[in-house]
Amino acid sequence: MITAGLIVLRTATGGRPADAPVLLLPATLFFGIVTAASCGWLLAQRIGDDFRRGLTAALGVFGALLLAILAVPADILGRVAGLAVYLTALAAAAVATVRKARRSAGI
Repeated sequence: MITAGLIVLRTATGGRPADAPVLLLPATLFFGIVTAASCGWLLAQRIGDDFRRGLTAALGVFGALLLAILAVPADILGRVAGLAVYLTALAAAAVATVRKARRSAGI
């Protein structure tokens, strides 16, 4: 989600950071954090302890932020095309991870 927001930002501004909408990147970061925490919480439904389930959600946020930081080299090397390739790789990995989590949970 954060990488998609960066693609929208790069496309909307044409690569000129001075023309960037002020709230687009912080809003994207906020929604990316909320999405990561929600996915971590929902995918850890089988964990009975809320503390451990919350810790799993917090680790999901940490991982999402690390993956967002990895978008920087993709942005530097390939601009919008590099970000699009990185986003596609992230989406494919996310789909595979969710399928594996659902399969192991028996859903």
